[in-house]
Amino acid sequence: MRDEGELIRAAADGDVEAVNELVRRKREQVVRIAFQVTGDWDDAIDVSQGVFLRLWKGLRRYDPARRFDTWLYRITVNAAIDFVRARGRALEALPDEPLSSFTLAGEASGESRVDLSRLRAAFVRLSSRLAPKQRAAFVLREIEGLDTAEVARILEVAESTGRNHLLQARRALRAGLERDYPGLVPAGLRRAPEDDDEGRS
Repeated sequence: MRDEGELIRAAADGDVEAVNELVRRKREQVVRIAFQVTGDWDDAIDVSQGVFLRLWKGLRRYDPARRFDTWLYRITVNAAIDFVRARGRALEALPDEPLSSFTLAGEASGESRVDLSRLRAAFVRLSSRLAPKQRAAFVLREIEGLDTAEVARILEVAESTGRNHLLQARRALRAGLERDYPGLVPAGLRRAPEDDDEGRS
Protein backbone atom coordinates (compact mmCIF):
# COMPACT_ATOMS: atom_id res chain seq x y z
CA MET A 1 0.00 0.00 0.00
CA ARG A 2 1.38 3.41 -0.99
CA ASP A 3 1.89 6.00 1.71
CA GLU A 4 -0.14 9.20 1.53
CA GLY A 5 2.65 11.37 0.13
CA GLU A 6 3.33 8.94 -2.69
CA LEU A 7 -0.39 8.64 -3.36
CA ILE A 8 -0.81 12.42 -3.58
CA ARG A 9 2.13 12.78 -5.97
CA ALA A 10 0.79 10.01 -8.20
CA ALA A 11 -2.72 11.49 -8.17
CA ALA A 12 -1.33 14.93 -9.06
CA ASP A 13 0.43 13.30 -12.04
CA GLY A 14 -2.91 12.00 -13.30
CA ASP A 15 -2.87 8.45 -11.91
CA VAL A 16 -6.61 7.69 -11.79
CA GLU A 17 -6.12 4.70 -9.49
CA ALA A 18 -4.24 6.93 -7.04
CA VAL A 19 -7.03 9.53 -7.17
CA ASN A 20 -9.63 6.86 -6.45
CA GLU A 21 -7.60 5.53 -3.54
CA LEU A 22 -7.16 9.05 -2.14
CA VAL A 23 -10.93 9.59 -2.36
CA ARG A 24 -11.55 6.27 -0.57
CA ARG A 25 -9.18 7.22 2.24
CA LYS A 26 -10.54 10.73 2.71
CA ARG A 27 -14.25 10.26 1.96
CA GLU A 28 -15.35 9.65 5.55
CA GLN A 29 -13.38 12.64 6.83
CA VAL A 30 -14.75 14.98 4.16
CA VAL A 31 -18.37 13.85 4.57
CA ARG A 32 -18.09 14.12 8.37
CA ILE A 33 -16.82 17.71 8.25
CA ALA A 34 -19.37 18.70 5.61
CA PHE A 35 -22.14 17.18 7.72
CA GLN A 36 -21.01 18.92 10.89
CA VAL A 37 -21.13 22.27 9.09
CA THR A 38 -24.37 21.76 7.09
CA GLY A 39 -26.24 19.54 9.55
CA ASP A 40 -27.73 17.44 6.73
CA TRP A 41 -26.42 14.12 5.37
CA ASP A 42 -27.71 14.65 1.82
CA ASP A 43 -26.15 18.11 1.72
CA ALA A 44 -22.90 16.65 3.08
CA ILE A 45 -22.82 14.09 0.26
CA ASP A 46 -23.41 16.84 -2.31
CA VAL A 47 -20.66 18.95 -0.76
CA SER A 48 -18.22 16.03 -0.67
CA GLN A 49 -18.78 15.32 -4.36
CA GLY A 50 -17.90 18.93 -5.14
CA VAL A 51 -14.88 18.74 -2.86
CA PHE A 52 -13.47 15.69 -4.63
CA LEU A 53 -14.10 17.28 -8.02
CA ARG A 54 -12.10 20.30 -6.86
CA LEU A 55 -9.47 17.95 -5.49
CA TRP A 56 -9.19 16.23 -8.87
CA LYS A 57 -8.87 19.55 -10.71
CA GLY A 58 -6.65 21.32 -8.20
CA LEU A 59 -4.27 18.67 -6.94
CA ARG A 60 -1.48 19.88 -9.21
CA ARG A 61 -1.58 23.20 -7.34
CA TYR A 62 -1.25 21.54 -3.92
CA ASP A 63 1.96 22.56 -2.17
CA PRO A 64 3.44 19.39 -0.61
CA ALA A 65 5.25 21.56 1.94
CA ARG A 66 1.83 22.17 3.52
CA ARG A 67 -0.16 19.61 5.49
CA PHE A 68 -2.54 17.84 3.10
CA ASP A 69 -5.35 17.44 5.64
CA THR A 70 -5.29 21.19 6.39
CA TRP A 71 -5.66 21.89 2.67
CA LEU A 72 -8.49 19.36 2.39
CA TYR A 73 -10.24 20.71 5.50
CA ARG A 74 -10.09 24.20 3.99
CA ILE A 75 -11.68 23.09 0.72
CA THR A 76 -14.37 21.15 2.60
CA VAL A 77 -15.26 23.88 5.11
CA ASN A 78 -15.41 26.57 2.42
CA ALA A 79 -17.53 24.35 0.17
CA ALA A 80 -19.91 23.54 3.03
CA ILE A 81 -20.28 27.18 4.06
CA ASP A 82 -20.83 28.23 0.43
CA PHE A 83 -23.43 25.48 0.06
CA VAL A 84 -25.39 26.67 3.09
CA ARG A 85 -25.23 30.31 1.97
CA ALA A 86 -26.29 29.44 -1.59
CA ARG A 87 -29.36 27.70 -0.20
CA GLY A 88 -30.25 30.92 1.63
CA ARG A 89 -31.24 29.12 4.79
CA ALA A 90 -30.06 28.76 8.34
CA LEU A 91 -27.79 25.94 9.40
CA GLU A 92 -29.53 22.72 10.35
CA ALA A 93 -29.36 21.48 13.92
CA LEU A 94 -27.28 18.34 14.00
CA PRO A 95 -29.25 15.22 14.94
CA ASP A 96 -28.21 13.03 17.86
CA GLU A 97 -27.19 10.00 15.80
CA PRO A 98 -23.59 10.95 14.96
CA LEU A 99 -22.65 11.90 18.50
CA SER A 100 -21.00 8.57 19.16
CA SER A 101 -18.40 9.43 16.51
CA PHE A 102 -17.36 12.66 18.20
CA THR A 103 -14.01 12.41 19.96
CA LEU A 104 -13.88 14.41 23.15
CA ALA A 105 -10.92 14.07 25.48
CA GLY A 106 -11.25 12.76 28.99
CA GLU A 107 -14.53 10.93 28.62
CA ALA A 108 -15.84 9.42 31.82
CA SER A 109 -17.97 6.37 32.46
CA GLY A 110 -21.22 5.57 34.24
CA GLU A 111 -23.48 8.39 35.31
CA SER A 112 -21.09 11.12 34.10
CA ARG A 113 -21.12 9.54 30.63
CA VAL A 114 -24.89 10.06 30.51
CA ASP A 115 -24.39 13.74 31.36
CA LEU A 116 -21.72 14.02 28.68
CA SER A 117 -24.09 12.50 26.12
CA ARG A 118 -26.81 14.97 27.08
CA LEU A 119 -24.32 17.83 26.94
CA ARG A 120 -23.21 16.81 23.45
CA ALA A 121 -26.84 16.63 22.31
CA ALA A 122 -27.49 20.11 23.72
CA PHE A 123 -24.40 21.52 22.00
CA VAL A 124 -25.29 20.16 18.58
CA ARG A 125 -28.85 21.46 18.81
CA LEU A 126 -27.68 24.90 19.87
CA SER A 127 -24.98 25.03 17.20
CA SER A 128 -27.57 25.70 14.48
CA ARG A 129 -27.81 29.24 15.86
CA LEU A 130 -24.16 29.98 15.14
CA ALA A 131 -22.89 31.89 12.12
CA PRO A 132 -21.33 29.47 9.57
CA LYS A 133 -17.70 30.37 10.36
CA GLN A 134 -18.37 30.25 14.10
CA ARG A 135 -19.84 26.78 13.73
CA ALA A 136 -16.94 25.68 11.53
CA ALA A 137 -14.43 27.02 14.07
CA PHE A 138 -16.21 25.23 16.90
CA VAL A 139 -16.42 21.96 14.96
CA LEU A 140 -12.75 22.04 13.96
CA ARG A 141 -11.49 22.97 17.45
CA GLU A 142 -13.83 21.15 19.80
CA ILE A 143 -14.91 18.13 17.74
CA GLU A 144 -12.01 17.55 15.36
CA GLY A 145 -9.46 18.56 18.02
CA LEU A 146 -7.37 20.92 15.87
CA ASP A 147 -5.43 23.74 17.52
CA THR A 148 -6.54 27.33 17.02
CA ALA A 149 -3.66 28.16 14.67
CA GLU A 150 -4.68 25.36 12.31
CA VAL A 151 -8.35 26.33 12.57
CA ALA A 152 -7.39 29.84 11.45
CA ARG A 153 -5.37 28.47 8.52
CA ILE A 154 -8.31 26.34 7.41
CA LEU A 155 -10.73 29.28 7.64
CA GLU A 156 -8.14 31.48 5.89
CA VAL A 157 -8.30 34.15 8.55
CA ALA A 158 -5.82 35.68 10.95
CA GLU A 159 -5.28 33.60 14.07
CA SER A 160 -6.85 36.39 16.16
CA THR A 161 -9.95 36.27 13.93
CA GLY A 162 -10.14 32.48 14.19
CA ARG A 163 -9.82 32.78 17.95
CA ASN A 164 -12.63 35.35 17.95
CA HIS A 165 -14.90 33.05 15.90
CA LEU A 166 -14.28 30.33 18.48
CA LEU A 167 -14.82 32.69 21.39
CA GLN A 168 -18.11 33.93 19.93
CA ALA A 169 -19.24 30.35 19.34
CA ARG A 170 -18.44 29.40 22.94
CA ARG A 171 -20.26 32.45 24.26
CA ALA A 172 -23.35 31.71 22.18
CA LEU A 173 -23.33 28.05 23.18
CA ARG A 174 -22.81 28.91 26.85
CA ALA A 175 -25.72 31.36 26.77
CA GLY A 176 -27.91 28.73 25.11
CA LEU A 177 -26.91 26.10 27.66
CA GLU A 178 -27.59 28.42 30.58
CA ARG A 179 -30.97 29.38 29.11
CA ASP A 180 -32.21 26.02 27.79
CA TYR A 181 -30.19 23.41 29.70
CA PRO A 182 -29.12 24.99 33.02
CA GLY A 183 -28.49 21.65 34.69
CA LEU A 184 -25.96 20.69 32.03
CA VAL A 185 -23.64 23.69 32.23
CA PRO A 186 -20.25 22.26 33.26
CA ALA A 187 -18.06 24.19 35.66
CA GLY A 188 -15.55 24.89 32.90
CA LEU A 189 -18.14 26.79 30.90
CA ARG A 190 -19.01 29.05 33.82
CA ARG A 191 -15.72 30.90 33.56
CA ALA A 192 -15.55 34.40 32.14
CA PRO A 193 -15.64 34.19 28.32
CA GLU A 194 -12.31 35.99 27.96
CA ASP A 195 -10.68 33.18 29.96
CA ASP A 196 -11.95 30.44 27.65
CA ASP A 197 -8.99 30.36 25.31
CA GLU A 198 -6.32 30.31 27.99
CA GLY A 199 -3.77 27.65 27.17
CA ARG A 200 -5.70 26.29 24.16
CA SER A 201 -3.90 27.84 21.26
